Order: sequence, then C-alpha cells, then structure tokens
Amino acid sequence: MVASEFPRRLYTKGFEPAPDKSIGYYADDYRLVPALKSALEEDEWEEFFESLLGVFLKFHELDFGWASRLVHHMLTFQIVCKQRYKIWSLIGTTPVRFSLHEFEEIIGLNCGYVDDLALTDLLSDDTRAFWELMGVDAESGPSTIEIIEACSNCSSWSRDDRLRLGYLGIYAGFIVATRPGSSTNVNHARLVMDLEGFKEFPWGRIAFQHLINSVKEKDLSKNIYIEGFVQALQVWVYYALPDFAAEFGEPLPNVTEEPLLLAYKGSRGRKNVKANMLKQARIQCCVAKDLADMFPVWDDDEQDPDIVKIVSALHDPNFKFSKNHWPLGGVLGAHIVKSEAGKRSLPSDESSRKRSRTASASAASFVGDEGVGVVATMKAHFDQCFKSFSTKMLNGLGSCEKQIKLLTEKVESVERAVEELTTGSAKHTEDEPTHQQGTGSKKHEGCQGEAYHSNELYTIKPHMEAYINLLRLRLSKHPEWFVSDRICFLNSMFATVWRRDYEAFKQSEPNADGSEKLLPPGAYSYYTSELPIYCQTKKTWAYDVDYFYSMLHIREDHWVAIWVSFVTKHITVWDSHAATKHASDEQIAEAVEPLAVMIPYLLQTCAPDDDKWRFPYTPFTHSRVPGTEIPQNIQSGDCGVYCLKYIECHALDLPFPPELCDKNMRKIREKMAAELYDET
Repeated sequence: MVASEFPRRLYTKGFEPAPDKSIGYYADDYRLVPALKSALEEDEWEEFFESLLGVFLKFHELDFGWASRLVHHMLTFQIVCKQRYKIWSLIGTTPVRFSLHEFEEIIGLNCGYVDDLALTDLLSDDTRAFWELMGVDAESGPSTIEIIEACSNCSSWSRDDRLRLGYLGIYAGFIVATRPGSSTNVNHARLVMDLEGFKEFPWGRIAFQHLINSVKEKDLSKNIYIEGFVQALQVWVYYALPDFAAEFGEPLPNVTEEPLLLAYKGSRGRKNVKANMLKQARIQCCVAKDLADMFPVWDDDEQDPDIVKIVSALHDPNFKFSKNHWPLGGVLGAHIVKSEAGKRSLPSDESSRKRSRTASASAASFVGDEGVGVVATMKAHFDQCFKSFSTKMLNGLGSCEKQIKLLTEKVESVERAVEELTTGSAKHTEDEPTHQQGTGSKKHEGCQGEAYHSNELYTIKPHMEAYINLLRLRLSKHPEWFVSDRICFLNSMFATVWRRDYEAFKQSEPNADGSEKLLPPGAYSYYTSELPIYCQTKKTWAYDVDYFYSMLHIREDHWVAIWVSFVTKHITVWDSHAATKHASDEQIAEAVEPLAVMIPYLLQTCAPDDDKWRFPYTPFTHSRVPGTEIPQNIQSGDCGVYCLKYIECHALDLPFPPELCDKNMRKIREKMAAELYDET
C-alpha cells in the first residue's frame, strides 16, 4: 500500500495546536460522591458501590490524576475519519482507534445497542411524585447541582428512592457529565423508576456517544470544556501504549480482573509528554493484543474506504507501517515546508514549540479535502500576501521607532498613575443608576450621590479598574479563552459600595415574609449585568452567570481578590498577605459578610415567583486560600496587582505562576500597562 491510500493527518506534523490551552471537564464533580455517600445508609452504599455502575465510585476513590496535555496530544495526532463515532490517531507511524469497542474495554459497562428513546409515556404518577420529592421540574432531567441539593434532604425517603437518587447522581455526574447546573435528558433520567432495569441499561453506549460528540465539536487551539466521561480518553492513551502507561500512568499493582479504568492512578504535570509518547510508539507499535480482536471490521467502516484500508493493513501480518505512508501535510494548520533537493523538512519539536498558534478550525468542521496540494496552496497565499503587504510593511518599519517611543511614554504614564490614589471618584457615575424594580422599595431614592463621598472609596486605584475592564473586553471578544462564558468581572466599586451600605440593609424593616429590605443602589443592574457599563453582558446572575470575580478592600489599606460562585453558594478569597495574616480571619469574615448576606437576598428578591425556592436567604459560605497555595506579596504596595493576576489566571483556568512574585513586579506592571495600551 502507498501513502495516498491512507487518510491524511488532521494537522500538519509539527504544526499541531500547542498544548498551552486547558481541557476542562465536568465529570466526577468533587461534591457529588461525598454527597451521595452521606445520603445513603451503609448497606445502601455497599449495594450501590458493588453495582455495575459502581465502577465510577471506585474510580473516584483512585483520585485519578488528570493529564490535559496527554489527551491534547492524542487528539492533535488525529487522522481524518469521516465516521461519526470513531477517532483515529497516529502515534509515530501506527494508527490507533478510539471507538465503542475500546471504550467498552476501558469502562467495563454494558455498551449494547439501544434505539433512540422517545419515552413520552413514562411520566407516571410515581415518576411525578419522585421528581417532586427531589424538587425538580417534572419535564426536566435533574442537574448535578439539584441532585447534590437533594442529597441533604433525603434522610426520610424510602430506601428505593434514596437508591434512585444515587443512580441519578451517577448518570448526571459521570455518564453525561454536563455543566453542573444544566438539565439532563429527562427520558434517560426517568428510567431510574425501574431500578433493576436502570442498572442493566446500556449506559456505556450512552456515555460513549455523549463523550465523542463533545470531543468532535471542539477547537483544540482554544481553552475547552469536554462533556462526558473525558478521563476515558486518558486511559485510552495507556491502552494504546502499555509501555508508556507503565512508566507514566502510575499503574496499580495486581489489577487483573477490573476494567482498565481502574488499573491506573494517572499522572499530573509530566514534562516532555509528546516526546515520550512517540518514543514508546517506536518501541511498541500498538497494544499487545491480537489485531483482529483489537480492530474488528465494523459495518460503519464501509462509510470510509480509507479507514477500511487501515484496518486491512493492520490485519495483514506481512504489512508494516512506515513514515512513508503518512505525508507530513495535514488538512488543518498547514504551512509552507522548506524544500531542499526535492525533499521537504519540518522544524524540530523544540523549535516548533516556539511557533505561534495557527490552527483555529475545529476538527469537526472538516468534511473532505478537495483542494490542491499544501505547498502549492500556501505558496500562492504567501505570494499574494507579499504583493499586497509590501508597501504597508515598509511604512510600518519606517514608523517603528516612533511607535516604540510612544509606547514607552504610555508605560511611564501608567506607572505614575499606579502610584497615585484616584481623586476623581465622582467620575464613576456609571456605577450608580437610579433604583431598579426588583431590589427593594423606593427607599433608595435620594442616596444616589452619597456613594462617592465615602473616604473608603478614595482608595480605588485606576490601574485596577482599567485592568478589570480589559478582562471584560477580552471576555466579550474571546469567550473561548476563558474557563467559561458564564462568568463576569466586577470592578472594586461594587464590593466597596455594598460594604458601605450593609448597615442600612440590616437596619431596614422587612415585610412579614422577609422581603423588601434595603439593598444597595444599582443592585438590580448588577444582577442583570448592566453594570459596570463597560462591555455590558446583560446576563442574569445564577441563570446565565455561574460566578463572578471582584476585589474587596480590607483594613482600609489592603486588597484581596474574591471569586463568588452562585453554583456552590461560596465565596473564595485570595489574599496576597494570607501567610502574614495582615488581616485576621475575623477581619476577612467581617469584610465578606455584606456580600455573603446580600447576594443571596438579591437572588431571592429578583427571582420569578415560581423559582424563588431555589434561592433561600441563607448566607453564602466563604474561605480564604492558605498562603502556602498561592503566590505571596512580601513587600507592601503590590496587593492590587496580585489581586488582578489571581483573577486573570483563575478565569483563564491557568495555575498561579511562580513568576508572580515581588522581584518581577516592575516587569509585571509594565506588561499590564502595555496590554492596556495595546488593547484599549
């Protein structure tokens, strides 16, 4: 067989998307299994744990180490496959497959055939009663969050109902593993009314289809979240490269009869993942099983003749894949390749890591390759670029010196501003609209102008407001960069005004049902994300927004960053002086209390009448991250920059870097100033 008979690489070799974007997931929510365990009696938990679906509970106990880079590399090694429910990746010169067959080997669940469900007649009286018991809309499948909440209220339920709740937790939190607040497929969820039937149902097939559909729609050049049991993809790498798994997958000893899912602890943060994968691929072409068993020919293979040729080659004992079978050019991320003596060469792995990211198309969007060759296409493209840009390039070079000088002046200007306190607080009038319906009575009238005469507000620094606005701008332009598009950034004025008005809230007289207490001015506009005005999102808290970031002023001389989650009803505090306890735990609690109390009050007040039960007046909890877990500020005066970087890193799903430290502070400030100048 020759190279033209096999499918092409999805990405040109050496120009795959760099693995510097995160792959997040919703499977195995850290709150779910503890909640289920606390909800069930000991004998119920044992039955639950030993059931077919108990494999997920056993997996949870492994504390499996997620390796985003490992999965990323495996997905960028893909070759073009037109089959909807299969992925083929090229490790070295050997293609390996991820299909229902491999998924069944990995997860050990029933993966038998099941028709599409249209079970409209399953809403029996018993089903409706159980949904009402859980506090879930009878027409919706319960979300992970709703199941976790139900676990705290099920002590008086019958044994079967508690088990039903447990199995629904497995379905929502592992099998489909969607966003915690999203409803699941109600037809699947209703199957839980037949406990024995639910346990025997082919959930493996449902889990596989949900996972692979989510994978195939993602753009690997961006931060992504994958729904479904994504950890199976990591075990797939171990399955395909046993020698690699033995060295890097932390295999568990004496595991023989369990599914592959329970054979490894996984590994976090390994360096040179790609190089080691390819090294092991050269040593061992594929998993040590009979090829006919590993790669059976399926009916849907006929949909893609190129894949049939791969399977046939794998079954041929006399055939051996070589690099000549796999041209370097792919259908995505293609680049001009240097030519010398008629041969093409690509940069080394080391140099390719320094390139800019180029592949932005989704693998799922590729249908077929009907174009001309990679080299010819790119040559024509570059010829056109040089023809049209030559004058612009010359003009740009001529103005380089002028631009550098201007940028330097801007940086120095921002640096000076950073050292000064703002004296123009009254300019922030965007944050104080008139009272909006839904945040209390007309008691707000007359207090609009007061917010900007409090001494506390004069501590607000312009660089903090400007950088928060920069994050808001980036989120509006590139939501795919962030951990989620269901977030928002609030300026420091928000928390400052709410702390100031907390006493008025406490002293105001409520109605008999607890409503109509005095909330701060503009509260409703924050709730609907019409404030701050810059880059409005107009997304409603707790409905379109899962959490927000802001900053909190402590002790009149210190800033801390806060992350407020509507999902967990919790406020996380990142303090750059946590190690020194510049602010005591009591002072942190006092500063957080106004938000912890008034935010749930606002959610309850603004929610529709039929939804108010979801938002009790119960205050949010809070915690301060220990100073040993985040970068700390030793010298004084930089707490605002630390706050901004905590928020930025967390929102982008990046670890807090060790480079965030006092000795680098001037460079960090200069870079922030340059970013502000460049983007705004």
